Amino acid sequence: MDTPTPKFEGSRGSSSRPESPVADARVHSRRVRAWVLGAVVVIAIAVYFLVAAPPGPRSLRVFDPERTAALELDMWQAYYARRNVRLFADLVTMLHDENRYSWATSARAAFHLARAAARFATLRSDYEGQVLPDLGAAYAIQRDWLHADFSPDAVARAELAWWVARRVPGSDSPEQVGGLIADENALLYGVPRDRVLDASTLRARAGKLRDDGGEQADWAAVSDLLHQSYRALHTAVQ
Repeated sequence: MDTPTPKFEGSRGSSSRPESPVADARVHSRRVRAWVLGAVVVIAIAVYFLVAAPPGPRSLRVFDPERTAALELDMWQAYYARRNVRLFADLVTMLHDENRYSWATSARAAFHLARAAARFATLRSDYEGQVLPDLGAAYAIQRDWLHADFSPDAVARAELAWWVARRVPGSDSPEQVGGLIADENALLYGVPRDRVLDASTLRARAGKLRDDGGEQADWAAVSDLLHQSYRALHTAVQ
C-alpha cells in the first residue's frame, strides 16, 4: 500500500526563494529615490508658486476697485475685532492683487503693515518710533517692486498722520482726515492732490462712520462708501 504524499511536501523543493538582503536593499533604495524625487518636485512647485509674480502690469494704477474695497472692508472688520490672522490674510491677498507681488513678497510686506496696525491699536504715543519703521519698510518693498519713484518715508509719514488724526478730537472730521489721505495718495500715485481729494474724503467718511458706530457700526453703509471711494480713486489716477 502506497504511503500518501503530504499535500505540501513538494513545496520544500520549490525553486522560489525569499529575496536576498541585497535585493531587498535595492528595492528599498529605489523606493527612497522615487520618494525623494517626488518631494523635490513638490518643493520646487511650491517655491515657484511663492516667488513667481502673477501676470499683468506692475502698476499702482491698475487695480480692481470693487475687490479692493471689499478686501479693505474685511480688513477693517478684522482690525476692530482684533482678528490678526484674518487681517494678515486679507493684507497678503490685497497686496498680491494690487501690486502683482509674489506670494512671498506679499507676506513680507503684509507682515510689516499688520505689525504697524497691531502696534498702533495699543499705543497712545511714540507712534513714530513704534509704527513708522514698519510702514516705511512696507512702502520700500512696494517702491522697489514697482520701480516707482515715491519716497517710502514720506508716504509712511503721510499715512501715519491720518491714522493719528482720526484719534484726535477736532482733527477727526472726514474733511480733515480726507485731506491727509489725499496727501498720501498724491505722493503714492504721483498726481495732484485735488485730483484724489474726493476719493480720499469718501474713505475718511467711511472711517468716521465706523468710529461713530463702534460695535454697532453700519457696515453696509461703510462698505458703500469704500466702494465709492475706490471707484473714484481708480478714475482719478488713470
